Amino acid sequence: MPVFLYPALPDRADGARLGGAPPSVIETHPLMETHRYLLTLDVVCASWTGSREVSVVLRAGFSIEDEDLVYPDMAMRAIVHEPSPRGLRDDLGWSGLRATALVARPDAGSTPALVRIDDEPVLIQGEPAFADAVRADGHRFLFQIDEEGWPVEGELEDVIAEYLWGFGSVYFYGTPSADGTVRDVVAGFIDF
Repeated sequence: MPVFLYPALPDRADGARLGGAPPSVIETHPLMETHRYLLTLDVVCASWTGSREVSVVLRAGFSIEDEDLVYPDMAMRAIVHEPSPRGLRDDLGWSGLRATALVARPDAGSTPALVRIDDEPVLIQGEPAFADAVRADGHRFLFQIDEEGWPVEGELEDVIAEYLWGFGSVYFYGTPSADGTVRDVVAGFIDF
């Protein structure tokens, strides 16, 4: 059954969250020297997390016109880590992205979700060949971040200063171990 996550207030220090300071446990991760924090999926979002969290980061200075848009050299990266509250390093967060909670809404209806966790992706262009390279390495789809899910009105209309992926989606993949958990999550492609 799919899980749909939406930005919501109030912000929270732990659990699924967006923007602000990254989890304290990844503040010293080598990727944080070149990337900035976007969001964290908590341990209850999906069974494949194996009681760990997944944080998504984006290369600092990224632009949709850049060349690192193809697997395996994507500007977006995911870090699988032990559960951890927000740290104190706001400077490691993506500039222009407001800190909020990410909450599941089973009654989402026609409201697009920012994060969709499911067995199959929802493609914008309907072109499954975009995933050929990542699937050839044995990975399966885990979740997507869809910019159609950014709030555009109300108290969160300023959650993001500008779209990151050309009003598109980024699709993340991983290879489950024998117990169904995923140790590494990779960005597969951008669709817009």
